[in-house]
Amino acid sequence: MIRPRLQAVILMLAVAGLQARAQDTELDRIFQDQNLQNLIDRALQLNITAKVLPPGATPVWNSAGSQVTLPGRSVALRLVGEKLHIDVVFTPYQDANGELLLVAQGQVWMAGAQETRYFTTFKSVPVNAGEKVLFFPLGLSPHVAQG
Repeated sequence: MIRPRLQAVILMLAVAGLQARAQDTELDRIFQDQNLQNLIDRALQLNITAKVLPPGATPVWNSAGSQVTLPGRSVALRLVGEKLHIDVVFTPYQDANGELLLVAQGQVWMAGAQETRYFTTFKSVPVNAGEKVLFFPLGLSPHVAQG
């Protein structure tokens, strides 16, 4: 009785090995595709650090992440708090000369005691690869804006 089970296990391992080898061959074929190589060459990486900084205080919300995208494809970020909701969308564009333009869109909902306030922000910024961009969907503190 032990012998038939052992043969079944060996047969399953052999079939699994054949499937893995077939998948490796398929992956090799996919990665040799020139269209995929063109996409990889155009890929952009957005490194995003998001913070909510009350004036004169330590950050109440802090997050960092990285996402790979293509020119014209957006990367979205959502911050949700008890009385604050922020949606930010970053879309990089690249022209034929390789110059980059970053479009940043922000929507902010702030709940107060009597009402909810809504703000929207839209900014287009020419950028160089690796350049840092600051985007303030909540705006700047009056102390920072004046100084």
